Amino acid sequence: MAPLMPFFLDFDGTLHPIWTFKKDCRGRETAKPYTGPWLIEAPTLEAILAPYSDRIEIIISSWWAYTRSLEQIRALLPPALAIRVVDSIWLPELRAGSNDYRSHFATRYNCIGAWLKRRRSYYSGPWLALDDDGDSFPEDQREHLVLAWGTLANPVVQSNLAERLKKVLAP
Repeated sequence: MAPLMPFFLDFDGTLHPIWTFKKDCRGRETAKPYTGPWLIEAPTLEAILAPYSDRIEIIISSWWAYTRSLEQIRALLPPALAIRVVDSIWLPELRAGSNDYRSHFATRYNCIGAWLKRRRSYYSGPWLALDDDGDSFPEDQREHLVLAWGTLANPVVQSNLAERLKKVLAP
């Protein structure tokens, strides 16, 4: 049996917005932090991943998994996604001591790299990350990133993810 492809999943800006935008009385747009409902695009992700669900494993790359257990995270997701969640990039052995996940070296890309090195050192196949912030991904590693510009509510993001999955997981 072939190893499962790691799929790194961010939440904020991906499965729900980070900001809400409203016009004030003068017609100027203002931004306020999004207050919920949370993970509203999880059913969209579930539908896109469905053809590949037996070929991927989900690793949570969201800060949500830094402060919540995997059991709590799974309880927030639709069952078909929850059963695919195997880990988060916030490795317990790196959370203590001199390795500070909040340092400027702890970019999303570097944390994914640490996870791959420590948890899947034998794996040399494809992997993907769905994230709304691609700044930490080096140009030569962008093929691993599906940028969620405007969350998964954006049909372009949906199409990009579906196409990338098809490309890397085609038989």
